[in-house]
Amino acid sequence: MKNFKLLLTKTIAFIVFYNICFSAQAENYQVVTVCAKYENTGKQYKVNAQVIKGEELNRKTNSYRYNSFSLYAVIFWGPDQVTLIEMDDPFPINAIGSSGKDQRGYRWNLSTSTAFCY
Repeated sequence: MKNFKLLLTKTIAFIVFYNICFSAQAENYQVVTVCAKYENTGKQYKVNAQVIKGEELNRKTNSYRYNSFSLYAVIFWGPDQVTLIEMDDPFPINAIGSSGKDQRGYRWNLSTSTAFCY
C-alpha cells in the first residue's frame, strides 16, 4: 500500500510538471471581440482581434520586426487581408478604449464595448 501511494504521488507530480512545461509552449494570445474604429473615417467594425505581445509575434514570424514590449491587435478581415495594430499602451484592451496605429501608420481606437458598434 505504501508503494502504491508513493507511485501515485510521483505520477501526479509528473503530470503537474508535464502540464507546466508544455503550457508554456501553448499559444500566447487572446481573442477579443472589439469595436474597431478607423479614425480617418470614423467607420466602426465589430470584429474579433487576436491580442498578442510583440515578443510572441516576433517568435511566430521568426523576425525582430515588432517591438517586444508592445501589445498588438491582429484583425483578420479575410484571406490575405489583415490589419496589425500596435497599441499605444501595453495594457489589455478595455471598455473605454485603447488607441494604436496600424502597419501603414493609420490610427485606430479599439474598445471591448461593442453595444453601439455598427
